[in-house]
Amino acid sequence: MKKPALCTILLALLLCGTALSASAQWSIGLRGGWNQTSITRSNAGRIDETYSPLSGFDAGIEGRYAFKDWVALRADLILMRRSHRMDRNLNYLEPVYTSHHNLYLMLPVTADFSFGGKHVRGHVLLGGYAGYWLRERREGTTYWMTDYHIYFNDFNEIREFTREDARFCAGVTGGLGLSYNINDHWALNLEAIYYYDLTSHHRGYANLRDPRYLNTLSVTFGASYIF
Repeated sequence: MKKPALCTILLALLLCGTALSASAQWSIGLRGGWNQTSITRSNAGRIDETYSPLSGFDAGIEGRYAFKDWVALRADLILMRRSHRMDRNLNYLEPVYTSHHNLYLMLPVTADFSFGGKHVRGHVLLGGYAGYWLRERREGTTYWMTDYHIYFNDFNEIREFTREDARFCAGVTGGLGLSYNINDHWALNLEAIYYYDLTSHHRGYANLRDPRYLNTLSVTFGASYIF
């Protein structure tokens, strides 16, 4: 390639980079709120079990890099409690249940497409996430039987992880948001985001596959500072 052509290309790249940098904008913020988690699990061999969602919480920080007025890249670091419940549905075992309260550290990375005016803007978020299972607390009622009686016992415990547990998770996420720019540096936002696991948090036993996937709907409120 001739030197003049190479210089022209380098100059064009430099100008594009300068223009992109001039229009780019960083922001950092805090957010927190409520979530609800359900579990997707096969009913094979568990026809006497019923699963239901439970509420949890989100709390974390976010970083956002806006390439243009309408598109940005965002990464969050979130502490998330993802909880669900199992009930035994046999008549004589109705008091038996287990609530699973799972604490995760989540790292979602999303593309943020926005639209609207200077102060009020809508947002569409699409991306993926990785996470790490930090702890599980279980509470509920268990039972044991004798020839004549059924005895029930309440429990509340931190469960020890085993080799069947898959503590790393990954999935896809998407959601909608609404932001209000108070001024050039401060903004408030409200978001509803869905997290869908593509990895099971249970590896299964030697002769039994038993995948279990968590699905979380999160509604959070936050504030961010724009540099």
